[in-house]
Amino acid sequence: MKTNSYFYTELHELNELMSCAAIRIIREIRSLKFLLCLFAVFVSCSSDDSTSSPSVTTHTYKVAVIMESGEQARWERTAQWALENIAEAQYGMTDRVELQLTFKSQDDRDIEEYMQQVAEDTTVVAIVGPTTSACAEQMAVALGKRKTYNKPMLTPSATQVEYQRRFANVPYVWNMAESDIAQLEVLLSDVASMNSIDRKSVMLLCADDDDGEARNAYADWFGFIAEEYGLNVDGVFLYKDEADLRQYVRQMCGTDWHLETNVLLFNPSSTQMALAFDDEAGLIKAAVPEGKYFRTPHVYCSDAFVSEQIASTVKHVAYEGVDLYASPESGFNKAYRQRFGEDLVNGEAQFYDALCLIAYAATLNLSTRQLVNSSTLNDALLAVVDGRDGQGGSWLPADMARNFELLSQGRTPDIDGVSSSWTFDEKTHSSVCGSTFRRWRLYDGQFLTTEYLSTEGSRRTTSSKNMWEWTASQMQTFSTDEGSGLSYPSLDDRWALLIAASKGWPNYRFQSDVFAMYQLLKQHGYADDHIVLICEDDLANNPNNPHPGELRISDTGENVYDAAAIDYRLNTLSPDDIGDILAGRASDRLPQVLHPDADDNVFVFWSSHGSPGSMDFGGTQRMFYQTMRDILESTPHRKLLFTIEACYSGGLGDACEGLPGALFITAANPYETSHADVWSEDVGVYLSNGFTRGFQEAIAQNPAISLRDLYYTLAAHTTGSHVKVYNAPHFGSVYSNTMAEFLDSAISPRNVKYKYGLLACER
Repeated sequence: MKTNSYFYTELHELNELMSCAAIRIIREIRSLKFLLCLFAVFVSCSSDDSTSSPSVTTHTYKVAVIMESGEQARWERTAQWALENIAEAQYGMTDRVELQLTFKSQDDRDIEEYMQQVAEDTTVVAIVGPTTSACAEQMAVALGKRKTYNKPMLTPSATQVEYQRRFANVPYVWNMAESDIAQLEVLLSDVASMNSIDRKSVMLLCADDDDGEARNAYADWFGFIAEEYGLNVDGVFLYKDEADLRQYVRQMCGTDWHLETNVLLFNPSSTQMALAFDDEAGLIKAAVPEGKYFRTPHVYCSDAFVSEQIASTVKHVAYEGVDLYASPESGFNKAYRQRFGEDLVNGEAQFYDALCLIAYAATLNLSTRQLVNSSTLNDALLAVVDGRDGQGGSWLPADMARNFELLSQGRTPDIDGVSSSWTFDEKTHSSVCGSTFRRWRLYDGQFLTTEYLSTEGSRRTTSSKNMWEWTASQMQTFSTDEGSGLSYPSLDDRWALLIAASKGWPNYRFQSDVFAMYQLLKQHGYADDHIVLICEDDLANNPNNPHPGELRISDTGENVYDAAAIDYRLNTLSPDDIGDILAGRASDRLPQVLHPDADDNVFVFWSSHGSPGSMDFGGTQRMFYQTMRDILESTPHRKLLFTIEACYSGGLGDACEGLPGALFITAANPYETSHADVWSEDVGVYLSNGFTRGFQEAIAQNPAISLRDLYYTLAAHTTGSHVKVYNAPHFGSVYSNTMAEFLDSAISPRNVKYKYGLLACER
């Protein structure tokens, strides 16, 4: 006699067999339905005589997908899921959209050739990807070479700031995620919300990968956002290589308990650097004497830290951070985990959305019987993301069916994606607003989700505003009696030193700004022998210049270049020569110098790249802050006004505190970068810097403006950095001191035509 246990075992096996049989039957039915559908489509396409059912037409559109090789397997399965849902949602429709995807790794050696082919291939209606900003920029350039090639490009995770900024006004570039500034803001807002007061001080560790343009959003925006959130910055550490990184880790980790009160934002440039950080921490930990405790800062990481290799290797430090994710309200992350048995990775939700968005746009095109091409598909994409004609459904097939039905009728409902609300910034439509980030904690080799964060509702006044146009809200205040006890002799003469200390075509803006400043000074009474102008002079006749012999600070402005104004090329000077020029020590090698004395005012305008502790001087040399202070201490002057357009330029102001009769106005604080301002599609570079343009426009409108009003004008109109004033107690009141002391006040602004750029009121 069989036992109950045996009976239940047989019954369980019978159930399994029945289940398997049922599954096979269902599969057979599905296959039969699929064959019947194919037959129906074949009949409808080949004959319009059918009276038994409406004809069904499937419109196939080729889409090129470009991603990293390591992403392809995951993206192919995500794409299959999206295509299944798109097909199921259109069941019963007579006109159906089908996306035919081709996958290409952006790591392949022939990727540039492939992207050019895709740009020229008229059968490809859209591109999804690439996923890195450098590759996305190349693809965008290839698409833009001919207007007929402007097919839409939807990038899931190309978030580098300058890439998004450069193509912000290009209608065919669609970014499915906000720039890296958003991720940094989310991290710093999280730090600012910590309950512990001790953790209001932050540091940054990231790569020093500046190649002449702003490429690292963390280095560019860390100091600015930290000040906006009222955080104290303890340092910005930029490493060139692994040896640099390990040296910084040794400074940050040890046995002092105060180290645990610090917060470190870590943006590794590669997996190797992330592993090196943890390895060096492990070496320090192993060397801790008995009875002592190993201490580290509270480490917050960017999405560059999120990888399976890093998670399975690091073990010596506690890590937290954020990465790009799906909107939790959509439930997509849970469905993904259930379907594939693992969690989403950076950009997958945005990739899924890109495919759905293209299918929706193509359906809207069909509703008006338009042939789907690059122009009409871009217009349809714009209509879909801006659609507010009723509430649309979610990403599930049943809800998508309602979306497809409305779009096929020419209506544009308000549709949300799985990664965001598909609300693009109103001004340029360059990227979505309110990207969702996952906050994670690394535990036992897994990135555990602790909460979800978004830039929606942040300190920025509107989420549709481009982040790179974020204007500072934190401003300095000044005392009206600051420096009131100081006295100066009567003004006798004025001198000016203008230096464009960075060279090369990408640094066009530094030289153009210096020449614009020269033109401004000339209009306000300066003679040529009272101005020394230094630049490399490698731009006006550069092969890249579409306007030979000219430099401009705006596309509509006039030429500011004057070869006769140049006194020295950068390559003929050293930083020490600046001291001789300012002090009036002429020589055969330095015939053109200033000749100020104790009754004269000196105006210095410096424009270049900068780094913590120094300013660029020709690319191979540096002007260190302490060297500049020593030079200024020996410069004869009544009053000296030093204006500086450079990243981290506030560090010079800090270094020069206490110098009598000197005032410093800097484009940035000691821990942040300043930003280029006017991009020219015609010239292909930035023409001007934000701080410099604002300075020139303010002076053009009122050459007698008080230094306090000049500061507020600059602070209110300079985006992405905090304009700073240094050393006012040793200079005098910024309320009573005006630019008239450094310009010819007898010249009325009505008599000066500022023709070289756009005045603020004209923009």
